[in-house]
Amino acid sequence: MKKRLSFYLFQLLFCGVIFPVLLAGCASKTDGGVNTLHRGDISGLKKIAVVPFRAIVSDDPAIRFVRCPVCGTTFRTCGFEGNPEKKIEEIFLKGIESSEQYSLIPSGYVDGVYKRGSAASFGKSPTVILTEVGKEVGADGIIAGYLFYYMERKGFGYSVAEPASVAFCMHLIRVKDGVSIWKDVFDKTQSSLMENIFNILPFIKSGGKWVTAEELSREGIKEILKDFPGLKGD
Repeated sequence: MKKRLSFYLFQLLFCGVIFPVLLAGCASKTDGGVNTLHRGDISGLKKIAVVPFRAIVSDDPAIRFVRCPVCGTTFRTCGFEGNPEKKIEEIFLKGIESSEQYSLIPSGYVDGVYKRGSAASFGKSPTVILTEVGKEVGADGIIAGYLFYYMERKGFGYSVAEPASVAFCMHLIRVKDGVSIWKDVFDKTQSSLMENIFNILPFIKSGGKWVTAEELSREGIKEILKDFPGLKGD
């Protein structure tokens, strides 16, 4: 009888106190999440050029979807202020540089070559243009990143009207033959535990709060770098 009473009291405590506290917090929900879509041979890949990451959005707010210039995959899109793609590029490249596995040709140097090559390459595919740019700057591979969706949370750390949401993808193309040897996608919207009670680990990692779009992007880049080919520990 005492055991049954204790169990009943535990259930009451969980449902009445602990469970609502959990539901008041939030956890990251995957809307696709990190998805490594392609990996290929990286032998001979030492020097990598970086094209400045681009925001791919529509001028027409009624258009909700756009395509990746390199692979043609469809992504949700929205208009956003500032240049968050530059911050995403910075965080991503710092992660590669810290591994000391590759020598990077910075986007500041590659940008001029890319713009000139794009202007003079009417009718050529983005992959061909990227490959030609890579050859011109003496790279073995070239990275291109695209940001499609960047929605900042509306509210504060522990209370929001709308959560942060981010979608971007990155490509690594081998210059000698134009083959895409790696592609990774991050597409995520944060959600409450009420929406996803089983996703409690991200909730704990986020400190039980609603993260910003930049914090969500950092989470995605951290996961993407785990799958970037050739990095130490890969």
